[in-house]
Amino acid sequence: MTSSNIPAGKILTLLLSATLSFALSLNVAGAADSKKAMGKSTPLTQSYVWYDGDREQRVWLNPQVVAEFNPGADGERAMQSAHAGARIVPLQHKQTAIRLWQLDNTADTAIRSLKASHPQGNYSAVLHDGPASTVRRRALPGNVIVYLNPRWNRAAVNNWVSARKLEIVKQLEIGPNIYVIKTGPGLEALETANTLYRSGEVKAAFPDWWQEVATR
Repeated sequence: MTSSNIPAGKILTLLLSATLSFALSLNVAGAADSKKAMGKSTPLTQSYVWYDGDREQRVWLNPQVVAEFNPGADGERAMQSAHAGARIVPLQHKQTAIRLWQLDNTADTAIRSLKASHPQGNYSAVLHDGPASTVRRRALPGNVIVYLNPRWNRAAVNNWVSARKLEIVKQLEIGPNIYVIKTGPGLEALETANTLYRSGEVKAAFPDWWQEVATR
């Protein structure tokens, strides 16, 4: 099978395992703390759709957890200044590119206030693969991966990008005409991916997810 004949769903499976922007640094020693932090399962009710190729998938919003990408001391001070009860959630595998915050108020309110007080920060809602808070977590650091018509030349790609006022971050070499498109973090990335997929102009479009890795 040539790369141009690889089904969109198969390419996305490869992409999800190979091209996430935030590589996960494994540290199994943190597993016990993570499970303790997950605590008692809380039902989640608000869900969002995304598309894995042509397969509709669903994720559920955690209303009291926020993801902070590329965190630093300034971000920690901004969070604790705006939300005195905020506390860091231990991750199952230690990572430097992301920090999760458990809040006493709602995540969307926190993200809005943080964008105003710390505009250089990179924040996202936290979502789960099932309707409970103990199911694997995802977040949206920004950007969308799109699989365009493999027969298009670069001029056609550039015309399509320009007409939709998009910006290419980079091309991925895993297959023909697969690009990372720039978006902001959070639900903006999910909404952009869904809009592009539903337009019928792309073979596939999905957010460049951060995903939690489970202990083996």
